[in-house]
Amino acid sequence: MNRRSTFLLAVFVVLIYFSLIVFMLRPLQSGRSYYGNMGINHLGLREIRVSWCKDLKWRSPPSSHVVALVSYPGSGNTWLRYLLQQVTGIMTGSIYMDYGLRMHGFPGENVTDGSVLVVKTHEAPPLEVDKFKSAILLIRNPRDAILADFNRLHKGHIGTAPKSAFKRKSHEQKKSEWSTYVFSQLAVWELLHQQWLTKFLGPVHVVFYELLVRDTRNTLIGILSFLNHTVSEEDMHCAVANREGIYKRKKKYKNFEPFSPEMYSAINKVRHRVLHMITEFNNKHRNITLHTVHSGKNYTLHYRRIP
Repeated sequence: MNRRSTFLLAVFVVLIYFSLIVFMLRPLQSGRSYYGNMGINHLGLREIRVSWCKDLKWRSPPSSHVVALVSYPGSGNTWLRYLLQQVTGIMTGSIYMDYGLRMHGFPGENVTDGSVLVVKTHEAPPLEVDKFKSAILLIRNPRDAILADFNRLHKGHIGTAPKSAFKRKSHEQKKSEWSTYVFSQLAVWELLHQQWLTKFLGPVHVVFYELLVRDTRNTLIGILSFLNHTVSEEDMHCAVANREGIYKRKKKYKNFEPFSPEMYSAINKVRHRVLHMITEFNNKHRNITLHTVHSGKNYTLHYRRIP
C-alpha cells in the first residue's frame, strides 16, 4: 500500500470515528414523536424514538437542592426516570454516562446538578460531601434485581442472558459464575440499602419497585410530593398512559429456574433484614410524614407533624 492510500485510509478511519462520537453525543430529538417508531438518523442508522407527553427541558432556574435517585442496578431506576420525565417534562440526571440512554430519552446523562429533577446513582454514601440534600431510594426484590442486572451485563438494557451464562463454571470450578455472582451481589444489595438508610443524613423517601408497577399513579404522586413538585391531572394521565417505556426485556425463558434452594434461602434472609431496617427507619422518622392532598386538578404537598 503506497503512502497516498495509507493517508486516505487514515482519513476515512478518523472521519468514521468522529462521526460515531458525534452520533453518541447528539441529544435525543425532543418533540412528540410516536413511541416505538423507528426513525433514520443522519448516519442512516435506525433509532427508537420516545413519545414524550411534553418536550423535555432543564429545570429553570436550577435548584440548589439536588436529589439522588438511588437503587441497586436492575431495580427499575431507568424506568422511574422515564416516568418522572413523562409526568414533569424535566430531564433527570445521572452520575454515569450511558451513551445508549443518552441517545434514547435521557439527555441529562452525566449531569449531577440542580438543572435536573433527580440524579441516578448506584453508589453508597458518602459520595461527595453534601452532594445530595435528599434521596429517593428505589428498592426491588433482590431476586429480580440481581437477575435483571445479570441480564444487563450480558445483553444490555433490554436483552436476556443466554441459558449457558447461568451454567458457566467459575475459576473455582466448584460453583458456576452465576452462583458466585448471586451471593456476592446479595452482599452488595444489602450494604447499599443499609448505607442509605443509616448513614445518609438527609430525608429519604423509600419506593418499592413492585408497588410502582402495581400502582404507578399513586406511587408517582408520593414521589412528586417528596420532590415538592406539582403536576396537572392531564400530566399524570399522560404519564400513566405511556408508562411502559422502551427499556423492557421482551424475552423471558419459560420453565427455567436459575435460582437454587440455597440461593432462595440466602435471598430471603437478606431481604428480611433490609425490610427490618426500613421498619426501623420509618419508626425513627415517624414524627414527620408527607400528606398528599388532591385539590382540583393539581397534586400539592403538605407536611403534617404527627403529635
